[in-house]
Amino acid sequence: MKKILCVGHSAFDITYLLKEFPKENKKYKAEDRTMVSGGPAGNAAYLLGKYGEEVSYITVLGKDFYGERIIEDLESVGVDTKNIIRDEKYVTPCSLIIANGSTGSRTIINYREEKEILDLDIKYKNSPEIILYDGHELDIALAVNKLFPSACLVLDAGSYKEGTLVLGKLVDYFICSEDFAMEYCKIDKIEEKDFEYVLDKLKELNKNTVIVTLGERGAIRKREDKVIKYEAFKANAIDTTGAGDIFHGAFVYGLSKGFTIDENIRFASACSALSVEKLGGRNSIPELEEVYKKLEEK
Repeated sequence: MKKILCVGHSAFDITYLLKEFPKENKKYKAEDRTMVSGGPAGNAAYLLGKYGEEVSYITVLGKDFYGERIIEDLESVGVDTKNIIRDEKYVTPCSLIIANGSTGSRTIINYREEKEILDLDIKYKNSPEIILYDGHELDIALAVNKLFPSACLVLDAGSYKEGTLVLGKLVDYFICSEDFAMEYCKIDKIEEKDFEYVLDKLKELNKNTVIVTLGERGAIRKREDKVIKYEAFKANAIDTTGAGDIFHGAFVYGLSKGFTIDENIRFASACSALSVEKLGGRNSIPELEEVYKKLEEK
């Protein structure tokens, strides 16, 4: 087991399940609803705590109801929250998520306030060996990077923004979504014929290990100048909220356990495939036993 630190965005997620995506100016009755803490790095930290890892988390929260709930959720699985920044002038981000029951896709509406952090006091007895960033809270991430220069760095590049571009140059494992890859490479879709171009283009940003996740189409990376395609596990998708966060958290778990990259991508893929079969993000993180059973399928 290695000491792990996650740095990034937190939000409180309210998810409504509808039969289909709503039309403007109509009323709908949801088929189901969940209310749970979320955020990319937050979900990854929660997964790591749930799976028994020694994990800490740094984010920014308000001193409000949602901030308290997020702290409680993280501490319930043993995540160290002592370095989370709380500010009564800051409003804890909240997301409204619409899950489309006919396709399993999700639409997220988030509100958050950007706030400059002037006083960052990080208390650590021992340096983390692995750090996961999600591209949010860039000032904090860069400060952490200076404090722990020898840590293994992983980036969840879920969306194209300043934080993912800056941190993308620094990390050992650059794991990006299809959306990020399309925007960075300036293409409208990624087909099999584009795999090599996309991976080579992303190498301009990160010279180390680059992995692109493609949702239900799996993932790709290059090994010794050869494109490797990883097939996704079959899943009956209900809600894809948090699937990427769970993939990244599971990947960090694999690094802590010493998995090879191939083993790690399969493990993370199985974990995220199981998650989309349940409504919600953090509450859809599967048990470890379920993941290993899923791995036996192929």
